[in-house]
Amino acid sequence: MDEKQSQAAASDSSAELLNRLTREYLASKSPWYKRSFTSPIAALFCSLSLLIFVATIYLIASYSNQAEPCQQACENLPSTFQQGIVLNKQTLNIELLEYELNKVITPEEIDNTRQVLAQKFSALKNSLLQGRVAVAKVSDEVLSNRLGKHFLPDIAGAMSLIVASHNLDTAQQLYPAESFFPALDDVVVKKSLPLLTEKALLSEQSGTEAFQEMFAMAKLQHSREQYYIAQVERYVQSMNAYMSFEWLNRLPAIVQLIFWTWFGVLINNIVWLIRLTKHRQEEDDLAFSSEVYLMLFPRLAIAPFISVIFLAMISSGIASFDISNLNNLPAFLVAAFFLGFMSESITLRIRQFFNKLLDSIETHKQSKLSLANIEPTPSFQPLVNTSLSNLEANMRGLVNNEVSVVNIRNQIIKKARLDSTE
Repeated sequence: MDEKQSQAAASDSSAELLNRLTREYLASKSPWYKRSFTSPIAALFCSLSLLIFVATIYLIASYSNQAEPCQQACENLPSTFQQGIVLNKQTLNIELLEYELNKVITPEEIDNTRQVLAQKFSALKNSLLQGRVAVAKVSDEVLSNRLGKHFLPDIAGAMSLIVASHNLDTAQQLYPAESFFPALDDVVVKKSLPLLTEKALLSEQSGTEAFQEMFAMAKLQHSREQYYIAQVERYVQSMNAYMSFEWLNRLPAIVQLIFWTWFGVLINNIVWLIRLTKHRQEEDDLAFSSEVYLMLFPRLAIAPFISVIFLAMISSGIASFDISNLNNLPAFLVAAFFLGFMSESITLRIRQFFNKLLDSIETHKQSKLSLANIEPTPSFQPLVNTSLSNLEANMRGLVNNEVSVVNIRNQIIKKARLDSTE
């Protein structure tokens, strides 16, 4: 019995070995992709390697695009958020550029930022405007009354308008913030004080004292405004979006779209392979095979084109999409990744859209020719066939009617009709 069992086991092992060798031989003759992707695990490692490769190229392209010889200066460049907040040095208003800020934050956050800045700096701005009115009064006394508007005539005219209106809005718009103090300081440094005119009050000494008072107030106002400007700029530099996506600006938008579409395709493929490995397939999941996995590469090739077409449909208003503000960097990132992740579904939707577009094209049947409806009218009245002569007359009349010009024309028109069955 033992010898028979051993012989049976030996024969079974030989058969198993022969089967395994046969399978290996047949596998060696199969195409390369079947030998490479025999299981989801092998395909998973291939997709991960491809994802890491694409991500590496993306990072190299992003940071090499910023490799300029400015070194530390590049690090101090303002962000997109900071570029959207501008201080007008003439009016002292803090202006928010909605188009720039919409790239990184929502309109609601723009309104909140505007309220925060107004609450923090509005009191100081009003104080500076009142200071401008006080400086305008002293300056008008010196430049207009004592110097007769011969010295700094443009500034003297602006100061007169501010004093006449006594309005903060006028002081905000007309006060020469950038030129008044530098002009006075240049006069003091060069010791070239203007000569008093005949309208000078009291004495030259009093005029000089008035000029020095004007200079002191202008200097104080200038230093206060410079402090306000520096304070606002320092505060703006400390501000930024809660989650910055500035790195999306390092490459052109079309390059970003291509890369993030590829990321979406690869991650969708990896998620599918993970589900297959865990035996947690969804209803729409395909069974794994080498042929099915190889469809990853055509998807990578066509996904960027599908994304461009889909975004063009949204931008032109042909199609609607919840993510409509593609100028916003986070929204653009989500849209690009989504278009890659759901590329097959997007392709199906585009096909359905164009099918409906074709169905909306109406075709009109060509109207019938009016002449084709004309029936030939007999040119004779048939006689009763009671005699040979009547029969001969009827045959002659029938022949004449068939060869008439009117009858031939009607027959040709009938045969030329589109709906003719002849």
